[in-house]
Amino acid sequence: MSVLTKGCKEKIVQSKETLLAPLVSLFDMPHPVVWNAVFKRTAPLDVEIGFGMGEFLARQASLYPERDFVGIEQLWERIYKTFKKIAETADSQNALDNIKILQADARVVFERLFLPGSIDNIYCLYPCPWPKKAHIKHRIFCQDFFKLLNNRLKDGGRITVVTDFYPYFSWMLEEVQNTGFDVQTQRVAASYDTKFERKWLSGGQQEFFEAQFVKIKNISYGLKEDVALKTYKLKEFDPKAFRFVDFKEDIAVIFKDFLFDAEQRRAMVYLIVSEGHLTQHFWVAITEQKGYWTVAKSEGQNFFPTPGIAKAIELVFEAAQNNRS
Repeated sequence: MSVLTKGCKEKIVQSKETLLAPLVSLFDMPHPVVWNAVFKRTAPLDVEIGFGMGEFLARQASLYPERDFVGIEQLWERIYKTFKKIAETADSQNALDNIKILQADARVVFERLFLPGSIDNIYCLYPCPWPKKAHIKHRIFCQDFFKLLNNRLKDGGRITVVTDFYPYFSWMLEEVQNTGFDVQTQRVAASYDTKFERKWLSGGQQEFFEAQFVKIKNISYGLKEDVALKTYKLKEFDPKAFRFVDFKEDIAVIFKDFLFDAEQRRAMVYLIVSEGHLTQHFWVAITEQKGYWTVAKSEGQNFFPTPGIAKAIELVFEAAQNNRS
């Protein structure tokens, strides 16, 4: 059996920390994010939506060290492979400190983390085209999303989108109308060297569809801001009588589970909160403290403090109050 020395263990830990260094937590930063503070300098800011395996993101960061890059991706497997790609691309002279990675839904990120007029360029290479008619509603570059990106871009900023699927390309050109962009289109050969581009090439496709959306007019689009969350108090609470009724209006709050620890005098209510494009899993704690009970967010969980979350806490308080013995 091999035994790792203390020095080897420290090197492994340092290696993992270095590999994961580009990752930033959505929940450990004030919203919206001041990216100059995150990167510790003032520089042009570019964002890639759905960076896949990170080939383009790492290459751009290496070619343009004077610029900062934020990559957005939801799948952890792709993010991990991107960490490796960043490490492979970097060297002793260029550590690629100009890349930050967010694991999140792109719409939520642009709604909450980027200030209006803060981004120079946005890239999205080979987004999922959702080819079936019934799935078109899932396509990201709808008119509302174009308006959101327009607001977050600087004047003259641009979005570059490349797709292999002409119906999606044509659909985007319809959606972008009246969203403050000048549109430049062209048919291009493979030039981005990403996994998906190589896949289409190997399948025989030689022509792709590129659109440049250049901001020429600012579109108003409000910033989704964090809200203050209240803590409620109850004189009495009977866990056996607790009943939560699902709430379904503009905000949906759906009950999933209820747990009670008699020794700790603590109840936990598990809810799913959905509002707009954001769905969050959330726990509310009902805890006895010196002769009364508090109803508040449970500590140790990651979430955006939204109006939906505030409503969820209020609904738990009302359910606990209305079902007292």
